[in-house]
Amino acid sequence: MSRTDDVLLHVDRLTLTLPSDSGPIEALSSVDFTVRRGEVFALVGESGCGKSLTASAVVRLLAPGARTPDGRIRFEGRDLLGLTEREMRGFRGSRIALVFQEPATALNPVMTVGAQIAEMIRASRKARSDTHAETQSAGERSDLSPEREALEWLKRVRLPDPETLAHRFPHELSGGQKQRVMIALALSARPDMLLADEPTTALDVTLQAEILGLLRTLQREENLTLLLITHDLALVEAFADRLALMYAGETVECAAVRDFFAAPRHPYATALLGALPGADRTRPLAAIPGTVPTPGHLPAGCHFAPRCPKARAICRRTAPVARTAGASVVRCHFPEADARGTKTTEHTNASGASGASGAPSTPSDGSIVSPLLSVRNLTVGFRARGFFARDPEPVVRDVTFDVRPGETVALVGESGSGKTTTGLALLGLLGGKARVAGEVDLAGSPLFPLTRTAERRLRRSVQMIFQDPNASLDPRRTIRSTLLEGMESLRPEWSKAQRLERLERLLHAVGLPADAADRLLHAFSGGQRQRIAIARALSVEPKLIVCDEPTSALDVSVQAQILNLLKALQREFGLGYLFITHNFGVVEYMADRILVMKSGRIVETGDAQAILTHPVDPYTQRLLAAVPRLGEKASKLFDRSPDASD
Repeated sequence: MSRTDDVLLHVDRLTLTLPSDSGPIEALSSVDFTVRRGEVFALVGESGCGKSLTASAVVRLLAPGARTPDGRIRFEGRDLLGLTEREMRGFRGSRIALVFQEPATALNPVMTVGAQIAEMIRASRKARSDTHAETQSAGERSDLSPEREALEWLKRVRLPDPETLAHRFPHELSGGQKQRVMIALALSARPDMLLADEPTTALDVTLQAEILGLLRTLQREENLTLLLITHDLALVEAFADRLALMYAGETVECAAVRDFFAAPRHPYATALLGALPGADRTRPLAAIPGTVPTPGHLPAGCHFAPRCPKARAICRRTAPVARTAGASVVRCHFPEADARGTKTTEHTNASGASGASGAPSTPSDGSIVSPLLSVRNLTVGFRARGFFARDPEPVVRDVTFDVRPGETVALVGESGSGKTTTGLALLGLLGGKARVAGEVDLAGSPLFPLTRTAERRLRRSVQMIFQDPNASLDPRRTIRSTLLEGMESLRPEWSKAQRLERLERLLHAVGLPADAADRLLHAFSGGQRQRIAIARALSVEPKLIVCDEPTSALDVSVQAQILNLLKALQREFGLGYLFITHNFGVVEYMADRILVMKSGRIVETGDAQAILTHPVDPYTQRLLAAVPRLGEKASKLFDRSPDASD
């Protein structure tokens, strides 16, 4: 245990009650953790566990109607819950700064980025002038004007041509540049602690490595303490010093990162690590049964007991208290014994087994299976607006690949590389302004030009699972209506009895109860909604499914359920998958072959294990080098000098 003067933030028995239509609900209970000066502390957990709410409670930025939190939140020994709102404003920004997940919504769209940073500098200087001068170090004082100091911060976050960029508005910057501006904005107040809420979730792996590398550098230069909120366990292992794992509004395990990944103590931690995809493709992922309970519907006793394979009677009756287990603090009646080194073997072996995900592409008699989908020289461009305007360069160029029955082909690359455009072009969903050229054959028959007959055959044979089921499913339709719609339109030869029979089989295949058919979309969890989207894609008996980031919006445990389902359906129906993703853990677990796309071109293609372990193209090498992997403490991963040209 560190000395008392090393503790910067101490959260003790924090509870928080929020208003709801059915009355007050306890959203946080028994949140305990300590952040030491100069460290990177990660607050980890799945969606809805209370991570962001805990951060909001720390800086007292809570929704209207929320009760003042109970417990203690001490910053350098001072109780933040006892401060007036005016006193608290002196802490926000100047002592505790925030970096949000989505900079596009956090930055002011009607102010230039330079003006926003200068405004923050003025506010922090005023806040410090209202406190005792002795609390201000020499490094915090600046003789520069706020505008000039704003330019210095834009330089420090390695943005190109800061003098020009300072006069731009947020919408004129790329995603990576906006996040750098957010970091400059937060650090310009020279805080003691930076609270970063999912700061890289919306970024590619290369941008993620650059942004976190930048944070690492600035942390050392400014002697900064970083409280990182994330659900990415691989990132935590590579970047953080200590962590607190949250579940259903409470901290269930606090430990040093090295101890946590070597020997997790709480059953939820063990289950969470076991649900991560890795190199062993021969076994289903160890999905966690059930779902995270919502506030107001928490079980008696241990919140994890209904999902815990080791739960006993006392677990369902009595809430556990935090106790020491080895070097960790665990909220569990029966913490795991120290089985160091045995918990993450499934996903630390980068060159593990490579069993087929579906039906083999080469039969046992040695013959070659004909491609289900054959794409040759696919090129996609868009018509320019205006009579005299010239058409821009194509966004997809000369793309060639095959997908065979039972095969999963992963299409990977950074945002804007053309992955989703390729998938939409194959389904004819780009609209009239797109120019699509090249040859696309489905089971030996050409699809283009897309006549009415060819389009109907395409819709029957190729379906798509979109990233966000909330945006792709109609909230006004029951699940029955959603699944029958495609069958009635594309399978008119089926009788009503056949359609209803298939509907029942689909619900069973994707693991939904029969009575789900008559519910609306809002009655289902995120994972269940994605199951409905999968059922809809399967409803017309397609041969190929284009999966566009189908698990990126899902938590680890739900992701494991969906990946297991996709593999089981592939084995049952011999489906071919074109899997568009930036998650290389999913690629390693799912893919037979990989296509690497950069600027609309395929720069490398081949066997999945060969590319993942021995990439040839420099772009592929850079892409894989930026991926944090469990079991590989990538000390240099975030220590490089980041390039701000994104």
